[in-house]
Amino acid sequence: MNILELQNISKTYSIKTGFAQKTDFYAVQNINFSLQKGMCLGIVGESGCGKSTLAKMIVGLLNPNSGKILYKEQNISSFLFQPNAIQMVFQDPFSSLNPRQCIGKSISEPLLLTKQFSKKEVKEKTLAMLQEVGLNQEHFHRFPHEFSGGQRQRIAIARAIITKPELLICDEPVSALDASHQSQILNLLLDLKEKYQLSYVFISHNLQVVSFMCDEIAVMYAGEIIEQASKSELFQNPKHPYTKALISSAPQIGKKENTTPLQGEPPRLTAIHTACSFASRCPYVMEICKQQKPQKKQEKQHSISCHLYQ
Repeated sequence: MNILELQNISKTYSIKTGFAQKTDFYAVQNINFSLQKGMCLGIVGESGCGKSTLAKMIVGLLNPNSGKILYKEQNISSFLFQPNAIQMVFQDPFSSLNPRQCIGKSISEPLLLTKQFSKKEVKEKTLAMLQEVGLNQEHFHRFPHEFSGGQRQRIAIARAIITKPELLICDEPVSALDASHQSQILNLLLDLKEKYQLSYVFISHNLQVVSFMCDEIAVMYAGEIIEQASKSELFQNPKHPYTKALISSAPQIGKKENTTPLQGEPPRLTAIHTACSFASRCPYVMEICKQQKPQKKQEKQHSISCHLYQ
């Protein structure tokens, strides 16, 4: 069963380009994917490719301009006020916590919104959740500034899962942490996924992180998913030139630095794609790439949008 399904999701922003003039900016275009219960889907790509916009639409912080987001085959708009359905862990744990609120209250707030438990039960569950994420009960009355970055992210995770959601959106949850805290948080997320049978959409620009966390990976570029496959298939048999560039540029011990890094920047799209958005940076560009948008081609469990495979 699919716990999440996106159907032709697009998001457009209007930006000022002059006095009384606006231009539409296409942040996300025609995104389609599904996530099975208990699985982890990784979404990778450069900064500005639309990953965070997509995450915010899934949890209802932004509304898509077109398309449908289905949670358990129902339109997600009917779940926006049910805090136990979908939760999110943000990139910066400090800015996602109220600096004037002790962390006990921050964690318990989602439970209070459900109006299903007494104050005593809420506090008991909150204290238990603190221990669940590796903190102590005496931390209940402390404030966010009294914790390290890794501890703050543990607090944010506790707040996200205290209502026992089935789907967790993780938007770059370890990119603001140092390497030692990154591994601890990733292992915590995996332990919680197994214990509570969670499903994850895991967003990151770090391929090593998604290879550790995810079952399937979707590669985004300029607002579109250009390649998607299982983790093993994507790393062993990458097809899109952009995916190959991402993998070859990922730092690895004992590996020489990529000698042919991508040149230029992703395009800022002020119109719907009519050609390949990667054409200006692709080392294999053909004339058709500049004229016609590639169609999605499905090969078993591997999909790709590239004229090289049409």
